[in-house]
Amino acid sequence: MHVLFYSTSSIFFDPKTTVTKRFPTAKQELEILAKNFPEHRFTVATQLPGMFFLDLNGTENFEKAPEIRYEIIKTDREEETADFLSSLNPDVAIAATFFTAPFDWLTAKDALVAQFLRKKGIRTVCHSLQTALICFDKWHTHQTLLQLGVNTPKALYVNHALFINAGNRKTIKSNVYKTALLSEIKDLRFPVVIKDTTGLSSYGMDVLENFGQVQDWLRSKKFTSDRIIEEFIKGGQFGAEIEASPKKNGKREIRILPPLAFSVNRWGITSPKQSVKTGPVTAGGCQLEQLKDTLEKIARALEFEGLAQIDLVFDGEKWFVIEINPRLSGMTETCSVMEGKSLFERLLKTAGIEKKDREGQAQKTNFVLNIKFPLLTDEEFARLSKTPCIKKLYQIENLAARQERKKGYCEAVIAADTKEQLQKEAETLAEVLPEKTEKAFFDAAANLMAGL
Repeated sequence: MHVLFYSTSSIFFDPKTTVTKRFPTAKQELEILAKNFPEHRFTVATQLPGMFFLDLNGTENFEKAPEIRYEIIKTDREEETADFLSSLNPDVAIAATFFTAPFDWLTAKDALVAQFLRKKGIRTVCHSLQTALICFDKWHTHQTLLQLGVNTPKALYVNHALFINAGNRKTIKSNVYKTALLSEIKDLRFPVVIKDTTGLSSYGMDVLENFGQVQDWLRSKKFTSDRIIEEFIKGGQFGAEIEASPKKNGKREIRILPPLAFSVNRWGITSPKQSVKTGPVTAGGCQLEQLKDTLEKIARALEFEGLAQIDLVFDGEKWFVIEINPRLSGMTETCSVMEGKSLFERLLKTAGIEKKDREGQAQKTNFVLNIKFPLLTDEEFARLSKTPCIKKLYQIENLAARQERKKGYCEAVIAADTKEQLQKEAETLAEVLPEKTEKAFFDAAANLMAGL
């Protein structure tokens, strides 16, 4: 069988500004994939930056696995992309949708490509366009969750044009929309979160403690587009991934992976570049069966097809769904280590392709910790990669960035058979590069691991 992994992008990207380092490298993981599945042929077709697929080194060249065919998609039109992918003659095309700022909308682009591929008779594994659009617009997501009876924070939608400009029209004496909305905001339970309706992750999100702060924010230069104001749910923050296969004989196979616990910053928000992640969460008081039922309900209602990630808060009694991301996520590689599989194996499984020696076997689950380091030198990266507990290293460096915090970071994933072993491995890891070990991250990791 000829298996095609594909992904598209919507940004202008200069490969000369980005250096990525991986352990193992994407090339090595694809070599292992080809070795483990010798009965299949594999092609990777992607637009740059080709997240998860390519090892970028600040040039337009990258190392390639000799058994894998690589294609860089040049066109930006979805139908032309589908024509090109169809010319590769795949038996199945699996979307490996990644994420990029400023808009989290690449699932929709990959879905459009999949629509054209299906019209050409090519089997696909990809979330639908409807699913992509529901999850891209966070207010649409909120309304959908309410319709499904899923716990989600109470929220209000702020129409920027009406709030700012309606009262400026000569025939209007007072801005009724603004007055009414401010009245509704007063009835919310504080603190509240203000976030973009279409943004990526927690970028641009603010936590405000009272009504006065909200008024000041709405008068500030930050308020440039429609926003959502939602009640801030106090509790532990988590994420969970879902694996879903296309329907077969009218049935869809859904697998809910155990959740990971996330650390938060001083505002109580999970910051993508600073968060610590660990799991699986197994604590008896976390209502995990309730969570599993909720996530399966969402997956079936939205007809997931592929990998998806959901952000969650547990307030001690109930689970709340904060956001749905039908794509690969910042926790995908960590979940892959937890599952004892590569990302590519997990993508294959959604297409019904699995190693024969694993068929029917019980899934082994590792305890994992994902923790951040500052940018590492080549020597430091090599030293860290030789640490026995290290299963994954990923570093991204932006050569064009001027501010230190935007230049990049290194992410390490370690694994162990038990929670106690994981805690010991974390202590060992902290001693490998003492000059680059940030105590705050390891303290956060210790607190999270204690609660697993």
